[in-house]
Amino acid sequence: MAEKKYVFPIDEVAEKITHGGSVRCKIVLDEESCGITRFSFLVNTMKAGLNCNQTGLGHSHEEEHCMHVLSGTGGISINEKPYNLKPGDTVYVPPGEMHYVWADPLEDFTYIIIYSPPGPEKNL
Repeated sequence: MAEKKYVFPIDEVAEKITHGGSVRCKIVLDEESCGITRFSFLVNTMKAGLNCNQTGLGHSHEEEHCMHVLSGTGGISINEKPYNLKPGDTVYVPPGEMHYVWADPLEDFTYIIIYSPPGPEKNL
């Protein structure tokens, strides 16, 4: 029987490219990695100067989620209202709200995403 895993070093988590190539995504905690069913935990890095607004309006999720900025600067637009973000800032995005993230032009933008319940990461 395999030993239950509790620690997930970020450098051991597989990376996926999402949002048309603008985001490097690491799904750290989800049902596949550890059996978690009530939330998922991702670390995303958006390339400098890019955004995930592929539709012109952003996108929405049925799940509520939050975002916590680790490094770089950028922002999020929620229902067409822009918010500038810096390390240490945390954002709540309610279910169904149109939103997208951008990175400022000079540096990559790294942030945590938590979905509850999990779901959107399954489509990556």
